[in-house]
Amino acid sequence: MDDLPSVKIIEICKVAPPPPEASCAAVVPSSLPLTFFDMIWLRFHPVQRLFFYELPSNDISCIDEIVPKLKKSLALTLRHYLPLAGNLVWRPRSEVPTIKFVDGDGVSLTVAESGADFYQLSGNGFREVSEFHPLVPQLPVSHDRAAVIAVQVTTFQNKGFSIGITNHHAVIDGRMSTSFIKSWAQICMDQSSVPIANLMPFYDRSVIDDPKGLAKIYASAWLNQEGPDNRSLNLKLPKTNPRLIRSTFEFTHQNLQKLKQWVLKKNDEQMSSFVVAMAYLCVCTAKLEGLSDGKLLFIFTADVRSRLKPPVPLNYFGNCVVGSFLSIERVELLGENGIALACEQISKATKNLGGALKGEEKLGRLMSEATNDYSKIQAISLAGSPRFGVYNADFGWGKPMKVEIVSAESPSMFTLSDSRNSDVGMEIGVVKERDQMEAFAALFNEGFDAL
Repeated sequence: MDDLPSVKIIEICKVAPPPPEASCAAVVPSSLPLTFFDMIWLRFHPVQRLFFYELPSNDISCIDEIVPKLKKSLALTLRHYLPLAGNLVWRPRSEVPTIKFVDGDGVSLTVAESGADFYQLSGNGFREVSEFHPLVPQLPVSHDRAAVIAVQVTTFQNKGFSIGITNHHAVIDGRMSTSFIKSWAQICMDQSSVPIANLMPFYDRSVIDDPKGLAKIYASAWLNQEGPDNRSLNLKLPKTNPRLIRSTFEFTHQNLQKLKQWVLKKNDEQMSSFVVAMAYLCVCTAKLEGLSDGKLLFIFTADVRSRLKPPVPLNYFGNCVVGSFLSIERVELLGENGIALACEQISKATKNLGGALKGEEKLGRLMSEATNDYSKIQAISLAGSPRFGVYNADFGWGKPMKVEIVSAESPSMFTLSDSRNSDVGMEIGVVKERDQMEAFAALFNEGFDAL
């Protein structure tokens, strides 16, 4: 492996929210308990996202112009997202951990310079996963407390800059993380002090109904892990494999339409872009693995704010996702109707997500066990969503060149997002060893021609 370009740390500082404006009617809570949706992820590895921005002009100085604007707008944004500036704590007599903000708290911000090739890193081609590690910050975590987010701004030889955000998964999910980033971008671009209405977080925990006491059940699972009464907030991190590379594949609108039309002829049912894309990835994976016996396991999570009864506001602050677990016969996936058969099962699972809260009492134990060895999760899984619209996060210097989920670093995980390219309906991030990536690329590209 070639030596990686060095990243030079320029500054590490704390960005704190300013005092609330007297005219501000909304009261942002300084303390929030975790719900059962949050508790699932308590010691799960944090989520790391990376936004690349090309400089519109060589005359703009990242350090002198962009960084100060980002700092000021981050502080103003945190005033409305106060829990993000606090810490997660688990007091001795508290049943569940609490997000707590006290005066003096703030978000760790690192400013750095990189000698890496900006355009290569922000492209779609093969890139070593280790090249991205210095561009995202580590989350300050100890036994007693855990930071909620950390931020890093890295400049690239006057070509562009990146914003890396690491967030605690037990505090916010992908939808809320994206809302925060968009709020920060909007405040930075508009030089305002308040996010637009649909990005203002909704903090009322009473909208999450927990008649089965799942929060306490999940808390008990974590307490008993390496317990008893283990209230540690240290995170369980997966092992890294330096041989892995990252690449981006695109589902163009044309290819998605082609898939839909082909499936419609087979199933006589119109499928969504998500369903046909996931079915296609399942078939590509089955062919790559080359196993005809047994089942291929497929796990995906989905936002259920609008699916709960009664529905939860879309701007609800916290986690609000449920998982769906599918088991598909490999021999069926390898057959000529593999995509259609996978579509049938995935479509059925998406329609049943509203009732996915049934029988989840064991989930806390399963998640706590999974964090002991992430490699035991022998299933295809997904991170992100095209619906988040991450490419709309414009801080005033244009839309992102590229968005990556750096923490999605498993050969069995795909990342999903929208795209900067108007011809593309969905971007898929893939991580594999080089020979596997080359084989997957061939299967992915040739599959459309075979339809």
